[in-house]
Amino acid sequence: MTTTVAPNRIHIKVGDKCEVLDLYPGCTHEDVRAILCSAADMVDADKDSLIKLTKPDGTIVPVSPFLPGNTDKDPYTLQVHYRSRGSPNGAGGGGGTASPTKIGYLEAKLNDISKALEPLRELQSFREQIVSFQKRLESAEKQISMANLPETKVIPKAIKRISKIDPIFAHQPKYVFTDETVAYLKQPSFNNWQWEENEMTALMEHMFTELGLVDKFKMELPTLKRFLCVVKDNYNHNPFHNFRHCFCVTQMFYGMLHEADLVSKLEPIDLLVGLISCIIHDIDHPGFNNAYQVNAKTELAVIYNDQSPLENHHCAVGFTILRNNDCNIFKNLSDKEYEHVRKGIIRCVLSTDLTKHGEIMTKFKAVSENFNFADVEHKAQLLGMMVKCADISNEARPADVAEPWLDCLLEEYFAQSDREKAEGLPVAPFMDRDKVTKPGAQVGFIQFVMIPLFENLARVLPQLEGNVLPQIRKSLAYYQDLQQKMAGK
Repeated sequence: MTTTVAPNRIHIKVGDKCEVLDLYPGCTHEDVRAILCSAADMVDADKDSLIKLTKPDGTIVPVSPFLPGNTDKDPYTLQVHYRSRGSPNGAGGGGGTASPTKIGYLEAKLNDISKALEPLRELQSFREQIVSFQKRLESAEKQISMANLPETKVIPKAIKRISKIDPIFAHQPKYVFTDETVAYLKQPSFNNWQWEENEMTALMEHMFTELGLVDKFKMELPTLKRFLCVVKDNYNHNPFHNFRHCFCVTQMFYGMLHEADLVSKLEPIDLLVGLISCIIHDIDHPGFNNAYQVNAKTELAVIYNDQSPLENHHCAVGFTILRNNDCNIFKNLSDKEYEHVRKGIIRCVLSTDLTKHGEIMTKFKAVSENFNFADVEHKAQLLGMMVKCADISNEARPADVAEPWLDCLLEEYFAQSDREKAEGLPVAPFMDRDKVTKPGAQVGFIQFVMIPLFENLARVLPQLEGNVLPQIRKSLAYYQDLQQKMAGK
């Protein structure tokens, strides 16, 4: 007896027509694909052709020999595409290639879409024109803003200035100072605002004489006068970093020498290193700090590879002046002495870069625990700390001397921040005229930079606790009180 197995009847819809397919048991996956392709009149379809079978609700049905049967009420929808040839076949109709009529239709559609997008392309072009105009406008505004700012001076003309110095002044009678002035000059509280530039030059000349450096190193007084006068002329007329600042730093160093009785503890060559370091430490300062030099990619930053460009520049200008025979106060030093002096001066001047503050503080704190005035390295670190302290020592002076310096500093800071804003460079908050107040500028600096620095130095020079540090703490209290009053308004 032969048993007949009923086929699985499948109803499918191909385009506008319906087909009935019988799938017998034993059919393979390839057999089912072939039957479906035949129903779609795509007998040349290959294995890469895409066959899509969906229920009336849109659910995709996997093509397999176990395809569930259905009725003519709920036929599957069949679509077959030539995936490898990239030519779509309509819902089960046509051959394997697109007809010329269909290609023409698609091209017409693409043309319509292209025309519809034309206004968008014109809009994009208009947007690009607006962006270009905005950039030109910003550039013009920047040029207008910078036209009102002073031109940045970068490279000095020290040699040319030296060549113009008339030596006649060197033989003029020197200033004669009273005993009271000579004694006052040794005090950290010295008032710099009472003196003209030529008088300050003469006071520095007196320091060399009083410390015995003129006799010790066989300096010719006309040469010393020329050197000091050329240094004065090579300081720029900045609000803060000017020749008066140079004198203040030198005088504070000189005052600390006497306050701590260091004249008897240091060698004359050490005194020479410290005094010259203070005198040239900011020479030819352009009025814009290291951060500006680096961010603006100035010539100084390029020359010194962004490494303390200003401090390196000050050293270079100072030694350029000293190379001139008419100004060379080192001409009678031995080669060994000159090497020691030059190395010491460069080290001291570079120590005034505040980015090196933490490193210098740590090293000095280590040597201060067992300081030895006979140790060359210990003395070198001491001189660097003294020059560094002298450089920021304004608040170690009475308020009527110190406060005008703060106004000068903020004026210079604000000029830099204005230029940085005009040039699109980063602006430090402590230099921004829209954010800074006088007490706000001083409280943090005195509390976290100045007092720890002087206290560190006082570990070796305890005499600073007598007159210098109390005045600094008094200045801090003054600005803290002023800050509280301003906050209460």
